Amino acid sequence: MSDTHDFLTALPDRSVIAITGPEAKSFLQRVITRGPDDLADGGAEFSALLTPQGKVLADFILFDDGSGGLFLDAPASETAALLKRLTLYRLRSDAQIEARDDLEVAAARGAGEAELKTVALAAAPDPRSSALGLRAVVPAGGPSAEVGGYHAARIQAGIAEFGADYGPAQVFSTDVNHDLIEGIDYKKGCFVGQEVASRMHRKGGVRKRTILVAVDRPVESGAPLTLADVEIGAVSSAMHGYALALARVDRLSKGLEAGGALKCGGAPARLITDIGAL
Repeated sequence: MSDTHDFLTALPDRSVIAITGPEAKSFLQRVITRGPDDLADGGAEFSALLTPQGKVLADFILFDDGSGGLFLDAPASETAALLKRLTLYRLRSDAQIEARDDLEVAAARGAGEAELKTVALAAAPDPRSSALGLRAVVPAGGPSAEVGGYHAARIQAGIAEFGADYGPAQVFSTDVNHDLIEGIDYKKGCFVGQEVASRMHRKGGVRKRTILVAVDRPVESGAPLTLADVEIGAVSSAMHGYALALARVDRLSKGLEAGGALKCGGAPARLITDIGAL
C-alpha cells in the first residue's frame, strides 16, 4: 500500500463564499466553532457551523482574503443553506455575504504546490493535516478536477470530510474528530451549539470517533466494522487499502484488549489510529 499521493486538482464539490465589510469577522466570531478573530494574515483555519443541538450543519476552511475579509471554502451542496443561515446570524452587522461563482477551491501536494501558489487569491497549508499540502482559492477554470489523489491522501491522513463521510446534522463534531484537528475553540466565547459541545468536552468519554484502518481488499461506504464478530461501526469512505469508519471507541478498546479480531467488510483489518490519542 503506497503512502504517497501527490496531486494538483480543483475540488468540484467545494464552493467559495466571500464575507466582506467592517464587521465581517466580528459577527462570524459569535457564530462558528473556531475563529476568525485569531486567523493569521495569509493563513487558514478549519471551523464549522453547528445546530443548536451541537451537530455539524457544515464545516469549512476560512481564508484571509488579504483585504480585511474572508473566503469560506465550503461544501458546494450547502452553499444556499449557509448563505441563508449566515445572513440570519449577521443581524444588523455591517457585512456582505455572497457566493463567488467566479472562484473555486483547489488543492496541491508535492510539486504542484508552487504552481498553485502562482494563481491563488488565497493559499495556506491545509489546517486539518500537514499531509494534505496546500489549500487555495483560485479563479474558476483552473486545475483539472482529478480528485483521486487528494481523497487518497485525505483518507490515509485520517481526515473525514463533509459530503464524503457525513452530511448536514448527521454527526457531532467529536464524531468526526473536529476537536482533534483544531476545528473547535472551546475558549473563544459563544458559538452556535456551544452549550452542547462544551458539555460533551467537559464530560469526556466520547463514545464515537472516526478511525482509520488498513484492509487488504476493497470495501465500500457502509461496510460494517466488526470486532469479534460484533458490529462496532461502519465505513464512511475508503480507497487504496485504507478506510475511515465511524466506530464506538469504548467497544473497540475493550474488544482489542480482549484479543478480538478486527474486520472491515468481512476482511481482516488493522487499526491505524492511536486509540489512546482519542
